[in-house]
Amino acid sequence: MLRASADANGEAIDLRGVGDASIDSHVPHGRVLSAIAEAAVLRDGDELPAARDRAVAALGEDGTRRVIAVIANFEMMNRLLDAVGIGPPASRHAIGDAIGVALPVRFR
Repeated sequence: MLRASADANGEAIDLRGVGDASIDSHVPHGRVLSAIAEAAVLRDGDELPAARDRAVAALGEDGTRRVIAVIANFEMMNRLLDAVGIGPPASRHAIGDAIGVALPVRFR
């Protein structure tokens, strides 16, 4: 979705930055977004408050609420698909490769 959104808006992004925080993805506030997504998905109670504070500073309260809602929605969908044993379609394997996140063997 990130790639499609960037393409639709004529923006250049580096998807490797999604999987590697040392690479600038060129997404506005990308590192802030990645940090809050990672803290939420990993249920990191120590990091989440700090990541939320950084998001509020960068995006405001309303922006942070929207970001957290998107994260929650994606995480819910991923957990539902995992629960019923549905992995990503073969056509999406290249996305994992592009962001530097290897898919588990069972999905290859």
